[in-house]
Amino acid sequence: MRLHQLARRLTQHPNLFEATQPAGGSATWSHLSAGARPCLAAGLYASNPRQTLLVVRNYEAALSWQAKLILFGVPQDRIRLLPSGLSALFEDAAPETVALSDRLGSLRFLASQEPGFVIATPQAALERTLHTLDILENTLEFAPGLEIESKEAASRLLGLGYEASDPVRVPGQYCRRGGILDIFPVGHDLPVRVEFFGDTIESIRRFDPMTQRSSDPAPAFSIGISRETVLPSPELGLDDMLQRAVEVESANLGEDAAKRLEELVNEDRLALENQTYFDRLDLYRPLIQPDGPCAIDYLGEEGLLILDEPLDLESTAVRLAEELGEALSHRHQRGEILESHANDFVHSAEHFADAPNLISLTAMNAVPDWIGQSEEFEIGAAPVDNYRGQPAALTRSIQNWVNQGLCVVFATDQPSRTRSVLAQVEIFPTALDNGHPWDQSDGLPPGLYIIDGNPAAGFAIPKANLAVMTDHELYGVARLKLPQRKFSEGMPITTVLDLKPGDFVVHINFGIGVFQGLVQRTQDGIQKEYLHIKYKAPDQLFVPADQLDRIQKYVSPSDAEPKINRLTGGEWKKAVAKAREEAREFARDLIKLYAERKKVTRDAYRSDAETLHEMENTFPYVETPSQLQAINDVKKDLKTGYPMDRLVCGDVGFGKTEVAVRAAFLVAQSGKQVAILCPTTILSEQHYRSFSERLAGFDIEIALLNRFVTAGERRQALEKLESGELDIVIGTHALLSSELKFKDLGLLVIDEEQKFGVKHKESLKKLRVNVDVLSMSATPIPRTLSMALMNIREMSLINDPPPGRLPVRTFVRPTSNEVVREAVLRELARGGQVFYVYNRVSGIYHVADRLKKLVPHARVAVGHGQMTERELEPVMVGFVQGEIDVLVSTTIVEAGLDIPNANTLIVENADYFGLSQLYQLRGRVGRSDRQAYAYLLYAPDKSLTETGTERLTALAEFNQLGSGYSLAFRDLQIRGAGDILGAKQSGQMMAIGYDLYTQLIESEVQFLKTYADGDRPSGYEDPLAGLEPLPAIDLPVQALIPEHFVEDPAQRLYFYKQLMTARNPLALAEVAADLEDRYGRLPKEVKTAVDIMAARITARELHIQQIDGNQGRLKVTFAENHPPHPRIPGIIARHKGDAYMSQDDLIWPFAGSPLEAVHSFLKALDNAQNELAESRIYSAN
Repeated sequence: MRLHQLARRLTQHPNLFEATQPAGGSATWSHLSAGARPCLAAGLYASNPRQTLLVVRNYEAALSWQAKLILFGVPQDRIRLLPSGLSALFEDAAPETVALSDRLGSLRFLASQEPGFVIATPQAALERTLHTLDILENTLEFAPGLEIESKEAASRLLGLGYEASDPVRVPGQYCRRGGILDIFPVGHDLPVRVEFFGDTIESIRRFDPMTQRSSDPAPAFSIGISRETVLPSPELGLDDMLQRAVEVESANLGEDAAKRLEELVNEDRLALENQTYFDRLDLYRPLIQPDGPCAIDYLGEEGLLILDEPLDLESTAVRLAEELGEALSHRHQRGEILESHANDFVHSAEHFADAPNLISLTAMNAVPDWIGQSEEFEIGAAPVDNYRGQPAALTRSIQNWVNQGLCVVFATDQPSRTRSVLAQVEIFPTALDNGHPWDQSDGLPPGLYIIDGNPAAGFAIPKANLAVMTDHELYGVARLKLPQRKFSEGMPITTVLDLKPGDFVVHINFGIGVFQGLVQRTQDGIQKEYLHIKYKAPDQLFVPADQLDRIQKYVSPSDAEPKINRLTGGEWKKAVAKAREEAREFARDLIKLYAERKKVTRDAYRSDAETLHEMENTFPYVETPSQLQAINDVKKDLKTGYPMDRLVCGDVGFGKTEVAVRAAFLVAQSGKQVAILCPTTILSEQHYRSFSERLAGFDIEIALLNRFVTAGERRQALEKLESGELDIVIGTHALLSSELKFKDLGLLVIDEEQKFGVKHKESLKKLRVNVDVLSMSATPIPRTLSMALMNIREMSLINDPPPGRLPVRTFVRPTSNEVVREAVLRELARGGQVFYVYNRVSGIYHVADRLKKLVPHARVAVGHGQMTERELEPVMVGFVQGEIDVLVSTTIVEAGLDIPNANTLIVENADYFGLSQLYQLRGRVGRSDRQAYAYLLYAPDKSLTETGTERLTALAEFNQLGSGYSLAFRDLQIRGAGDILGAKQSGQMMAIGYDLYTQLIESEVQFLKTYADGDRPSGYEDPLAGLEPLPAIDLPVQALIPEHFVEDPAQRLYFYKQLMTARNPLALAEVAADLEDRYGRLPKEVKTAVDIMAARITARELHIQQIDGNQGRLKVTFAENHPPHPRIPGIIARHKGDAYMSQDDLIWPFAGSPLEAVHSFLKALDNAQNELAESRIYSAN
């Protein structure tokens, strides 16, 4: 049996049947605890599936309701979340793409009147929107075999509000490339690739927005409008309305504001005249769609509206209307918009009463007057007390329920542990699994039962003979397991070559120059594409695109510009030689350290598999692939006989803490102690909360040691550490104090080790000798570095954002009251919270007072490092618990606070911060699947330095989901590499560029692992030889990616790089398949380029350096240290015609296609070498 059966039986109970089967009109379910509401709502739906709009107080409550409704049996595909769409009204910004997609998808679901739940906040439910006909009739159908031109389909997509983008990454985008049309339909989980043959749709395939590769076939589908405001027809006369409005309203504004209003509205009029969608279109919705409906008006005659605490919803709706009216008024005064009123965009709360069927859920029995006559049903559902650590009270309550004849159900994610805990107080529930007699009976039979699934809030309804107890009541804390979010994977940041004119590049043979762009040249009728690179004047180089594997984008840990090389002279070779020596020394030191660690042994850790599995199952999210890999890496380390010293690198919010939690649990379960070392008090507090929540109920004692704890608490923790009663201790550098004595320390977790001082690092070195060490860093490092150091430095990289994670939209603005007010109002309007960073304690209270005046109803608090623990702790706890709307703080929030509901960050005087610090600060927001915003403000009367401008702009540019190569992020990665490698290696990276230096390290590591003594044996191949590109093949054939096939130069460069760096036939086939998948059938020139690359791969295996094919003969040059055997030409000539040596080159005449001749020759050479080898073996025998 599952929880959904429990929900259905509850609503069918005779004492509740009348309440849960309302005849229509308005009903109130009173005296109803929060925990019981989803159970009753799900049971109501099970007995009568119908169109249901559920309105709850905020977005977090919506997520909670969604998870609980699924637990109680509502199918996940029958539940939608309806987000707010008002954010564009607060300032000029493009609509939130994903939120808009979810909103339109949910409205379309609601308009279809299909049975299911749409869950909304008050503002989302009351916003005026499209008429149902606009939702249902503005559609475009796609199906295999359907006749439609790809050009016409693209044009109609544009008319539906879709935006052209290459590549397609987020809902509402499309891209047409010849006979291929990529679309990300609004309201869908994945984009689709439509392939045309002439004017007929040949196939439809889903594709991954991350890799852009298509996968399984998709069925026929329809696409609806992608914007919430339709383009008006000329007959509406909107242009005349706008012109008259500007004339009238400008007279009441100041000169600057009037001028700005006229300019902005004229731009909008031009876009309307051209019938193109634009970001400000929603501002004119009241004129285009007067008397627009809201979600409530989408309910049919049988549709049901459920209000969760309608009095609270009313106050939220009133506050929203006031905030919106205030924001619109301020914008009008600045000349940004025409005069508008909040009620032009939203209905009032009284509109809830217009629903055809209404049920109000309340803890008492109070409802607003506008609900009118409503039949009240007193449910009598009470919350259940928390019994953690109170076995006697738990036993009394259960005995009391049993005596009353109640059915007592323990709903848990951890059935084995729960049975064990209950057995200690002699409570033995019966498991309600499939096949249990309950399946054949009706009602809720008395007794004690245990069932899988944790709704995270218990309740008791005596009149229905039911009491439900969850992990929350038994263990004190239990996170609700949320359903997997919309995207199966987050969008990782890629670091492909994305050269722009003016970028520094490294040619591995000629050194550092400046990229000028792609140029095409024709010689002897053959067209080729080149990269134009300028070196020290007057030197310049034109590099054929098929030699792109010799080019790297220059990046280093320093902001300083690199030295530009000459094409002649030996300075570049000297720089590489010096860097190689440093790389060799670095690799030698690492390998020595690795060998030393392997001399120390310990017993492998063992943990109860079932208990470990249960703990892992309580993780409320879906692990990302790289996070899961990191977890498995750590488990594997702990189960060996050697101490672990592993570094886990991952961006802020990517899930490193969960890796540490599972490691700590495994070690503690084995009877050893764990120390978690944090660089800041705030971070230690956050970790203490996270570990306590995750490990609640597992009989693991955790303590905190920082400046917030009292002397008594500290003394008790130290005593328990020494006696072994304490399993996990979390704290700051206080953990390094000599007065701490562990009974048996097994694992040390170090968070952000690079932030500790020299003295603390020396203490850490002593601790490291005999214990397992897990280091965590939020400074991202490049994957290439981790690959280079693999097997000599235990390192795990978490590079997948959590599912549904969106990049933070970042704005760089002069500081102004208007910007601050509207940023705060927008966040509060959707029920969120705000970080406001001001990094000077002296003026921080003035900033807080200014905020209180700007947004009077906002709950504002201050936090900084000079506050005492008694002052700071309640502020931080209040912000975490949602009791504070705006936290004004110094950079103490840079690391540690994990608040998914805080999704706006405002940084004052942002130009004083470093790029890395700004990046860490921005990581405080965007930790859920909601769109987050960061405002980087600078003094309006201040001229920014060039460096400050670049720093802020670089961070702001990294805004688009899957935007590919990002200089800001790449720079941060390289800085992270510098932190790990050290100052000396950072200098070498600056001299020759990061990529080449990493290759040198990898080459030296491989050499030293093969030759432990470090001596080069005779015939040893120089490490740099492995870095040489593939052999060049120069033929009179057209081999390129034509502009007509891939128009975007950046995309052409990307695919050139992919082609030219493929090093085996499988990788090459993958690139060719990717090109064909995304752009259609490959032109002859591209097929030729792929064939030449295949030949170059084979030629390298045969030790060829170059092949020139011209005038009917191939000239083959071999690698210096691999000259051909004297018998090779004769063997080839015997089987494949004439072949002879000319000085050091082998000459082979041919007739016909030069490319076919190359493949034929390579096959003949391979056969000849095999024949020679076999003859040597035969001779030896």
